[in-house]
Amino acid sequence: MNLVRNGWYVAILSDRLSTTPVPQTMLGDPMVLYRTTSGEAVALSDRCPHRFAPLHKGTVKGDHIECPYHGLQFNASGACAFNPHGDHKVPQAARVRHYPTVERDGIVWAWMGDPELAAATPAPDFGEFFGAGRWALVSGDFEINAHYETALDNLLDLSHAPFLHPTTLATADSVNNLRFEMKQQGNTVWAYHYVPDTAVTPQFAAFRDTSRPCDFHAHIRWDPPGTLQLDVGVTDVGGRDEDGQLIHMAHLLTPIDSTRTRYTWLAARNFVTDNAEVSKVMQQQVQMAFTEEDEPMIEAVWQYMGTSDLLSLAPVLLPGDAAGVRARRILAQLRATEAATTAQKTVA
Repeated sequence: MNLVRNGWYVAILSDRLSTTPVPQTMLGDPMVLYRTTSGEAVALSDRCPHRFAPLHKGTVKGDHIECPYHGLQFNASGACAFNPHGDHKVPQAARVRHYPTVERDGIVWAWMGDPELAAATPAPDFGEFFGAGRWALVSGDFEINAHYETALDNLLDLSHAPFLHPTTLATADSVNNLRFEMKQQGNTVWAYHYVPDTAVTPQFAAFRDTSRPCDFHAHIRWDPPGTLQLDVGVTDVGGRDEDGQLIHMAHLLTPIDSTRTRYTWLAARNFVTDNAEVSKVMQQQVQMAFTEEDEPMIEAVWQYMGTSDLLSLAPVLLPGDAAGVRARRILAQLRATEAATTAQKTVA
C-alpha cells in the first residue's frame, strides 16, 4: 500500500475510547484500540496470532486484552501475558504488533511505521487552541470513499470555497478579490488566502454587523502525512487578524486503506465561548458543510481520477493548486525514502 507510514495519524477521539475494545483500520492494518483500567490508550494488531480471532471482540482485563476465542491475554505492549491452557507456558511467538500512541488535546494518535522513530518525532500539539482556556471547542468525524490525498488537495486549495460552500463557509463574490500565497519550510507547507474589504462570510454573520464589510482570511498549514491546521477569521477592514472573530481548525486525515479516508476535525472559536447553543449549531454547520458539500465532491473526483497519482493525469493547474501539488511531491519523496530504507534493511 503506497502510503507514508512513518508519521502520527489520528486513531480515535479521546472521548470515544474506554475499556471497551474498539476496532479500527489504519493504513490497511486491522487494529484494536482500548484503555487499560489505569487509563492508558493502547493500539495493537487486532489479529490474535493463535487462530487469528479479532481481539476487539474480546474483553479488557486490567492492562490486558483477552482473546474471545481461546482466552490468551496480551498486555499493552502486545506480548502474550497469560495462556490459560496446559502448563500455561507462553509460546515465544505469541505476541501481536504494538503501535506507539500519544494522547493529547482530546486526540489519540498512533504511529504506524518504524516504532524506533516514534520517540524522535513529536505528535502534533494543538494545546494553545484546543486545551482548556479561552477557546470553545467542537469536533466531529466522518469517512470518505477516496484516497486521502484527494481530500488533501481539497483542503490545501481553499479557492473552491466560494463555489462549493457559497452559503455555509464563503460568499460567492469572495473569489474576485482573493489574494493567495504559498510557502514551504522543510516538509511543512502553508497556503495563505486573504480577501480584503468583502462581505461577512456565513459562519460569522450572526456575530457581526453584516451591513459593514470586513477583511477575511483563511490560512492553512500542512504537516505530513495528514495534519492540517486552518486559521479562518474576519476583522474590521484594515484591522489586525487577532482582534477579530477567529476559528482555529484541525483537519486530520487518516487513510483507512488506499481508497477510504477517515476525516477527523476540531474547531475552536474565540467568540461567545460560553454559549453551548452556539457550539451545537457550529458543530452541526461544520459537519454538514463537510459531509454534504466536500465529501460528495471529493468522492466524485476520486471516481473520475481512478488513481491516487494526480500528476500522472496531466491536470490543468491553477494558482490555488500550488500548495496541494507541493504536498503531493513531499509525500512522494517520503514514500521513496521509506521504500529505500526498507530495502536496505531487507538486504542487511
